[in-house]
Amino acid sequence: MTFKHYPEERLRISSIYSRLTPEENAFRESMLARIIDRARPYSPGEPLDGFAADQSRRLTGQLAAKGTVVTDDAGQVVFAYPVSALPTNHCVTLADGRMFHAMCAIDALGSAFTFRQDIRIDACCAECGTPVHMEINGGGIGRASSPDIHVLHVDLQNEQNWAGSC
Repeated sequence: MTFKHYPEERLRISSIYSRLTPEENAFRESMLARIIDRARPYSPGEPLDGFAADQSRRLTGQLAAKGTVVTDDAGQVVFAYPVSALPTNHCVTLADGRMFHAMCAIDALGSAFTFRQDIRIDACCAECGTPVHMEINGGGIGRASSPDIHVLHVDLQNEQNWAGSC
């Protein structure tokens, strides 16, 4: 699977891709695909396309050190931004038909840019539990379940661990 990305100059904050080496980016992309395809956490040492077991253990450690993946107590990758290997309230369906859970609402929205394809988001409001449905088409909101939907984004550029800093 090949991922396409927006040119760096279009981003307002540094992307995960800009913090990783080409080898780490290729490994991360393979790991994301594995988590989505198998709908379960990734176990370091499990070979991935083009990466032997020892490489996958080393690269998983490097990604964890850079804050782009989160492992559980058993060492399995449960979160690889923006994909959650665990169920969440944010289900994303890619245009290619694959489905996964996103870590949060902003990660669900960002999935369109990570995977460079249109998406559908089926979620619920964290505050009131109201179902929220949204489509991102061509990089913009194509359809939403309510005209009252708002996206709040806080610039966390100066935070090393975005999820743990809120």
